[in-house]
Amino acid sequence: MPAFLHGLSTPDGRRRANRWLVVACAVGFGLSGTAFGWDRWFFWLMVWGGIVYVPVRLALEWLSSRERRQRQRYRVSLPDRITPRNLPLAAQALWDREVLLPRIVPPPLVEKAQLAVVALGRWALTRDPSGEEIRRTAVRLAAAAEGWMAELSATWPEEAQSIQARWRDVRGLSALMATTRVLACLYEEIARQPFYGPGISAEALQAFVDRSLDFLDRAALDPDLPRWHGGLLGLWTPEAKILRERWEAYCEAPGPAPGRMEAVLEVLEA
Repeated sequence: MPAFLHGLSTPDGRRRANRWLVVACAVGFGLSGTAFGWDRWFFWLMVWGGIVYVPVRLALEWLSSRERRQRQRYRVSLPDRITPRNLPLAAQALWDREVLLPRIVPPPLVEKAQLAVVALGRWALTRDPSGEEIRRTAVRLAAAAEGWMAELSATWPEEAQSIQARWRDVRGLSALMATTRVLACLYEEIARQPFYGPGISAEALQAFVDRSLDFLDRAALDPDLPRWHGGLLGLWTPEAKILRERWEAYCEAPGPAPGRMEAVLEVLEA
């Protein structure tokens, strides 16, 4: 339910909820006419249009307005205590504040990355309310992103690659970078201390993400861009490749893909 309410705070979420409501009322109208006869079609139209659709639509508008107001408050000041219940709005506020994705990343993938932040953050908070599990998750995602970035930069631009494959890499890696950054910020808000990892600081992670996203934004549109020579974090391990593969599968799957996210969580639990 919190995730559904959070979705109402976005234009896409409101349009999606309204489409589902229209479909549900149309199906209800059709079933009623089929079951009880079409000679009373106007009555069923009034039931599903006036008694069901209008009140539910008004309720959705009220809920979305409340969520938008809450989202605006969180942009100014996050709550004193982040819990699984208020995590979606807190994560969205941090995303709006910290993330600037490459132009090539489409809105559906942006939404999937935001859902991933909520899913990963909620999973980690359930395991450890202190935020330590969120920090470890961010470190492991950073390792996967670093390995992916190193592989991409090592073959750029000498290795022939179709533009579709390049865009797929840029989109998936950008979403992973952004998710890592927001989880690191969530840890800082929960633990009330700077993010850290094995041999890295919050500043190092932020600089790596910012430089990488800037390169990916230009690389998606300029095939003659020189190879990326930014510094790496030194976090990559062979195990991070599995996490990257699961993340790629999650990004490429249509829709929210909760099953693919479960596969990502399985790697983090190992």
